[in-house]
Amino acid sequence: MTVTPKKLLQRRHIEALVAVGDKLSVHRAARDLGVPQPVLSRLLAEAEAVLGAQLFERSSHGSKPTARGIEVLSHARFVLRAILRLNAVVAEARPTIQLGCIPRAMHTLMPGLLSSLYPAAAGDARQPATDAEFRFKVVEGSSQMLFEAICAGSLDFAILRSPARTASGDDQLVVERLYDERTVVICATDHPDIPDTPVALSRLVNHGWALPDAQTTSRMAFDAFWSEHGLPQIRPVMETRSFESNLAVVAGTRLISIAPESIARSHVGFGLLRIVKVRRALPANPVMLAFNRMAEEDPGLSDFRRRIHQTARTLVLR
Repeated sequence: MTVTPKKLLQRRHIEALVAVGDKLSVHRAARDLGVPQPVLSRLLAEAEAVLGAQLFERSSHGSKPTARGIEVLSHARFVLRAILRLNAVVAEARPTIQLGCIPRAMHTLMPGLLSSLYPAAAGDARQPATDAEFRFKVVEGSSQMLFEAICAGSLDFAILRSPARTASGDDQLVVERLYDERTVVICATDHPDIPDTPVALSRLVNHGWALPDAQTTSRMAFDAFWSEHGLPQIRPVMETRSFESNLAVVAGTRLISIAPESIARSHVGFGLLRIVKVRRALPANPVMLAFNRMAEEDPGLSDFRRRIHQTARTLVLR
């Protein structure tokens, strides 16, 4: 009996899937790829036939991925970037790694990582700035946004805190601990109502607060800690999506806020604010590295991951 070999997806199918998944429209995806719409529709039909599942729900409003389509798109995006990395290696070029990073890690981890990857960034004049072992694009965002991007296959790595919502049953996702960082309460250097001696948290409840947005991981951890210790819920005067904004506001007003300890200490050194001494310290929270398990088989990505961990260890040893 003759066995007909099973058809496999080819690069053109993967490119078609990713384009439609990104644009949520066959028409826009075809225009983006520079191919006729009927050709793109045929490629989608072939991909669905090979995989034996409907990947998109088509309607007059566009093309929305099905549950199976979301899963396939995550792998397709990773594979497409792997092909581009391979082409770059063959062409003796340096592929671009897609890295997501929460703002706090841009202050703590990123300078050390850049110094490790680019000696010129650390002031080594012997190494030209263009002589870079890696090139990467950084996407800043909240932990939840970056986590969802990793799940969707839009990033190679994400440096984040534990997101509020996690993907269930995704055995392709790896989340590793990098380091722990404590959150501290901060106020203006000359705040007249907060002593420079240890104070009880209950004394801070009625002060004016500037806090991260209620949907951020930092704020949810802070609210949970506050609740666990039986303290009244804080209703902040203002909420922002950026702890940098809170730092600036606190330095020039009588509001108080929270910030990562390492970043707060750098501002203390400039004389812009001070860390409030509290009798019950806020807990430390882990900073994590998330990536697709397939990255472990990619030499370039595996080496980049090793560099991130090496940099994180220097933060722990400080």
